[in-house]
Amino acid sequence: MSSSLWPYRYTSPTPDQLRERRELLTLRGQYAQLSVLVFLLMLGVYRLATRKSSSSSAAGTQKRTPKSSWLDTPLEPGAPESRRQYLVAGAWFVWLLALSVWRTGDDYLHLTKSLAHTTLATLPLHPLLAPKLSPQTNPFTLLHTRLFHLPQTHLTPYHRLFGWLVFPTLLFLHAGLYVTFFMQKGLLQKRLGDADVQWGFVAVTGLVGLVGVARWMGAGMGRGGGGGGGKGGGKGWMRGYVVHVGLVMGVLGAVYCHVEYARGFVGWTLVVYGVDVGSWVVKRWLR
Repeated sequence: MSSSLWPYRYTSPTPDQLRERRELLTLRGQYAQLSVLVFLLMLGVYRLATRKSSSSSAAGTQKRTPKSSWLDTPLEPGAPESRRQYLVAGAWFVWLLALSVWRTGDDYLHLTKSLAHTTLATLPLHPLLAPKLSPQTNPFTLLHTRLFHLPQTHLTPYHRLFGWLVFPTLLFLHAGLYVTFFMQKGLLQKRLGDADVQWGFVAVTGLVGLVGVARWMGAGMGRGGGGGGGKGGGKGWMRGYVVHVGLVMGVLGAVYCHVEYARGFVGWTLVVYGVDVGSWVVKRWLR
């Protein structure tokens, strides 16, 4: 299957090579999780730098009001995400893709597994970036506002972009490469009867639903209806939120059943979300 444009081929690694590949997958997952902290730190440093720059300009004697940067304008009319946020999401995608490709050689299946493992390692990032049920009592909110100087309004756009653009695209690539492999080897019909592949298709189907719901909720926010404005808009946003969380739990369950190595990532994601729910419950009890 390899060519000058596509260097990957099907290989038959020895047990030692398989062990080495598993160690590389683990290492990539660790690098991906470490890059989450680097990402938050860079966002915090950038925000502090821009705030200092804005304060210096305000203290000066300039009479004209500086125009908003082109990068800070929406990519689409009425969209809640700016061009700058799309660029950051694109850079995050390129980084995860490069990390997935790193040291895969010409091994097609190693690349295929690496795409999923590296991407799933960043699962706990998504509830960290997501709007919180109880921002005042959630310890993660207090952490990123005080340690990284990042209010929730700076994180939510990346939660949306990573969730409907970066994360699904990489996993769709993973699924597409595996389906291609099964078809070329004449294994598709047989593998479709196996539970791990069936759970993989359930996860992909759930991701498609998540992308649709995320786009719908994002469009609502762009029109000013996202959880803020009117009564009907708030109810619509809450219905979308419930559907969103339901689909997320379904995808997490499917991923947990799909592959053993992803269960730790799923567990940590549930812990982060559980802290948010627990904070909300505690706040209601203390009312």
